[in-house]
Amino acid sequence: MKVLNFEDSVYKANAIRKVLNQCGVAKIELVSNVEDGLQMLKNAEDTGDPFDLIITDMHYPMKQGAVSDTEAGEKLVQLLQEQGKQTKVIVCSSRNMKLPGVYGCIWYSEISDWEEELCDLVREMEKN
Repeated sequence: MKVLNFEDSVYKANAIRKVLNQCGVAKIELVSNVEDGLQMLKNAEDTGDPFDLIITDMHYPMKQGAVSDTEAGEKLVQLLQEQGKQTKVIVCSSRNMKLPGVYGCIWYSEISDWEEELCDLVREMEKN
């Protein structure tokens, strides 16, 4: 499985990588803004090695050098839907929210078992 993680916090990105590695996912790429991430998705599709899963936070820049946008994750999901992308999306956010049209929403919090939830979603995805 190949994963693209939209995340601008190195600490959180490393925590997600650690959990994904424990679930058997080794191909994980990190991007810190929407513009670069969309280009990475396109390049991967063009080379015949598309991403299987996108994990996104909600709050990060729309493009490199820009200030963080509190709705970047929602805008990303909307752009992917408008482009007809079929790549599954998991929202992993410190905002406890449900976003329609995504594969899963995980509350990234010390008081939630987000690690197990993420692994469960990845394992379920690998079955299908």
